[in-house]
Amino acid sequence: MTKHHFQLAYTINPRHEGDEDEAASARLHLRKIGWDTVEHIETTLLGVVHLYHATTADRIDEAEKQIRDRIHEELKSLRVLSRVRFHGCLMVDGLGQAIRFSILP
Repeated sequence: MTKHHFQLAYTINPRHEGDEDEAASARLHLRKIGWDTVEHIETTLLGVVHLYHATTADRIDEAEKQIRDRIHEELKSLRVLSRVRFHGCLMVDGLGQAIRFSILP
């Protein structure tokens, strides 16, 4: 197992007109899930992932899955999965280029 620091920059957009409140609520909620925040930057989070795979490619997939699954669960708990779109850009130390991913309804 290896410990890697990450930075996640993201946006949460409403899926339809009238869903802006849900998107704003989701953005605020993600700042309170235990990852560090960056002062004055609303949609950037910092944290640590523990990765178990040996190859860099597998670690990239594992890091993306861990972060994606956590975000998905948080959006699901808010019951906004069908009302918002999540787009993220994840940087994990030691794993190279940014990892782009989305969570769409």
